[in-house]
Amino acid sequence: MTEVSRHPKRWPRALALVALSLALHLLLVDWGKRHLIAPAAPNEQHAISVALRPVPPPQQPVSLPVAKPPAAKTAPPKKAAAPRRARPVAESIEPPDEPIRETVVVVSAQPAPETAALPSGATDGAGAEEAAAAGKDSKDAGVPPSAETQPPAAGTHYVTDPPPTARLEYDVQATYNQMPVHGSGTLDWKTDGKTYRLDGKAEDFLFTFLNFSSNGEIDAFGVSPELYTEKRMRRSATNTHFNRERNVISFSASTESYPRNGGEQDRASLVWQLAAIGRGDAGQYRPGAVIDLFVAGARDAEVWRIQVLGEEELRLPIGQLRAWHVVRMPKPGSYDQRIDIWLAPLHDWYPVRLRYTDPRQNGDYLDMLLEKVKQ
Repeated sequence: MTEVSRHPKRWPRALALVALSLALHLLLVDWGKRHLIAPAAPNEQHAISVALRPVPPPQQPVSLPVAKPPAAKTAPPKKAAAPRRARPVAESIEPPDEPIRETVVVVSAQPAPETAALPSGATDGAGAEEAAAAGKDSKDAGVPPSAETQPPAAGTHYVTDPPPTARLEYDVQATYNQMPVHGSGTLDWKTDGKTYRLDGKAEDFLFTFLNFSSNGEIDAFGVSPELYTEKRMRRSATNTHFNRERNVISFSASTESYPRNGGEQDRASLVWQLAAIGRGDAGQYRPGAVIDLFVAGARDAEVWRIQVLGEEELRLPIGQLRAWHVVRMPKPGSYDQRIDIWLAPLHDWYPVRLRYTDPRQNGDYLDMLLEKVKQ
């Protein structure tokens, strides 16, 4: 005979414990559905409305950013000396008691007496010959020609105008190990026109999928980072340094290093540099155009070819709007992310949607849909 049968009064208590355990399991499942699993797409008002498609690599040659060449300094044209009017003989004779100190000072500022003694025109000819000889000697000695005669540097100069300070709040839809996840995200962009600071985060109630920051200057190239910090879920934080004193890009997670020539970006500043280019010269955005940028990640760096796909109509939590869709496609065979960015010209070119697709995790993605803008 079992223990329960020998104690019939324990039956109600056992049944109550079973009922309580079942209720707790149901509550846990319901909480998980609401917080960890994204609602079904057909019932969502802000369902993803743009299908991602394969993009062939661009055929244009790479053209990295260059600084705007300094304006050539041109000397103002010399005014032709007015012909001297011959003075009457009476005027040229100084009275014997008139001081001549001022006249002596004026004469001493003129060319040396031996030059003045040469016949008219001899000085100009000799000066021209000496100048030509000096130019020839400089050329023979390897002296570089003036900046006006040097060919322009290869590359593209982008006119930039970074967006104003704002806090962008996003609805986040993602998958982790193919499991749907629903959360929220923020981008805090702050700038005073000379420096900037960017902090970003994507998370749900249990995990922080991505946490990053970038800070630096606004210079002739546009957004110019100094330090980029990145922390992904279940990975250690990494730092990427853009050293201005040594002009070197280095990483805390690897021994790689690259020269810093100007115009380089990190994975976070890249988005705001693209927005700055749109605000500074919207003509750079046309279907089929390419914007080349040298981008440093957590361990290394390479040229990213940002392809402009075209303008698209988006239905987002903030409302319906038009935005330029640009994409960074990783190289064939690479396990790097595909990054799709949508920039809205009528909203200061803010990134209204960001989608990161990771081929290493069977296509897991992180999709950030703009919900609110605070300025």
